[in-house]
Amino acid sequence: MELLRRKPFVLDPQADPVAQARELRALGPLVAVELPGGVAAWTATDLVTAQQVLGHEDLTKDPAYWPDLAEGRIPDDWELIALVRGAAMLHQGGADHRRLRHLVSSAFSRAPIEALRPRIEEIAGELLDQAEAKGDGETVDLREQFAYPLPVRVICEVLGVPDTAVSELRHRFDRLVTPQQDGSGAGDIRVAVADIYASLGALIEAKRTAPGDDLTTALIQARDDGDRLSEQELVETLFLILIAGHETTINAITNTVQSLLENPAALARALESEDPDTWSAVADEGLRYSSPVPHALMRYAVRDTEIAGVPVAQGDPVVASLFAAGRDPVRHERPDEFDFTRPTRRDHVAFGFGAHYCLGARLARLETEIALGTLFGRFPGLAAAGEPGRLASIALQGFHTLPVRLRPTEEVPQS
Repeated sequence: MELLRRKPFVLDPQADPVAQARELRALGPLVAVELPGGVAAWTATDLVTAQQVLGHEDLTKDPAYWPDLAEGRIPDDWELIALVRGAAMLHQGGADHRRLRHLVSSAFSRAPIEALRPRIEEIAGELLDQAEAKGDGETVDLREQFAYPLPVRVICEVLGVPDTAVSELRHRFDRLVTPQQDGSGAGDIRVAVADIYASLGALIEAKRTAPGDDLTTALIQARDDGDRLSEQELVETLFLILIAGHETTINAITNTVQSLLENPAALARALESEDPDTWSAVADEGLRYSSPVPHALMRYAVRDTEIAGVPVAQGDPVVASLFAAGRDPVRHERPDEFDFTRPTRRDHVAFGFGAHYCLGARLARLETEIALGTLFGRFPGLAAAGEPGRLASIALQGFHTLPVRLRPTEEVPQS
């Protein structure tokens, strides 16, 4: 196999993402890499090749085409197993993917998402009230106080489930997307998955008893009345919407805030702008500049094929390095500069590409736009209050803490 003959580039979750992206692109458009656990794969490193991989007709998301998984060479406690295997639409191809996506797509179309704008603005304002109440002079963890609860509350309202559907499972969700770097505790991946599925199963049964005008009820009806999805598909679809509906948006918000704090000239331009679309443009540039998903896992070759001049054998897993593609110098002038006025700011793959383009992209972009506009509109003097704690994960790129002062010290009222 050509993949096995190549010396792999080790994807290190703890490496500086900007430096790693440059190294990957220097090796070529399609590079042999090693994922955590010694798993071999290819990855696309530039925008064109990433789009080709994400939309390739000879690549599928169905893990049944991955021999290493099908034949038991990938253990059940592999750190990334929950992200590559399952019955939800994320892991399906062809007709099954279209069937599952169709069941939820209307809830994430333009009109229903835009109708959420006033409620998202209300939630953002409430959260900033609470953060401010901690005391103007105190350091606030913006991730914990604002970026985390905002998308959690929104997606739970869309689904018609209590916030506890996420908060009580928070550490288990985090465990699935943030591997233990020392290799310890790999077995608790299975425990986390089992706990999540048990909790979601109980939530579904409660919703069957007390249905509402929400997406969870609609999915249950599709299961119980039309039999258009299995019970396992129902649980895993709910799981996918919950985790995808908050994890990536948290990082889109915190990454963009940090990018603005590190680029004060760009922040000043945004604050001075009278264009009502400014924060939408800032959100798009944030996604390009610092994709919350660094590497999109995983596609598999259904037959021998060729990508960017590189032979890819049937069964080979293929990844797309979304962070590296967003900084592609062929597509973007000065790609390492944060510039929300650039005409190519939406030329990225942070939400994927092709048939598996992120179903919640409109919601995530709207939440990020509102979060940024509300935050900096209320606290234009927001400043860093220490080094943020960077996440070390193949699946997510961002921060687990983001300490800030809502107002500069000299503006803090003295008692």
